[in-house]
Amino acid sequence: MDLNHLNLRVRDAEACRDFYIQHFGFKPAFEEGGGFFVKNGERFLLALVPADPHTTLPEGFHIGFQGADADEVLARHAALSAAGVKVGDVEDFRSEDEDYVTFRCWDPDGTEIEIFWEP
Repeated sequence: MDLNHLNLRVRDAEACRDFYIQHFGFKPAFEEGGGFFVKNGERFLLALVPADPHTTLPEGFHIGFQGADADEVLARHAALSAAGVKVGDVEDFRSEDEDYVTFRCWDPDGTEIEIFWEP
């Protein structure tokens, strides 16, 4: 079995839909009940469903995207920064035993996203 979808309850489903389409390559799949459902190239379904009232996600909760290599992670950091997305600092451990590059960003709803590469 494969994990194939995630349902995020968000304040602004349209803004979140646009964010994941623009920055992570998702494509619209369908709309229902005021929510937007988008899929990526691996057919992972991300449901962005309005929540009223909205509940903040627990500290430490995040979703992750793995890049093909360190350069892709660094390029994504630069692109998100240039687009005005809230991003954290790059942590580059390629010179250490871990061989890991990562940073965090946040979608319009405040969901934390980790973008990383490891061999």
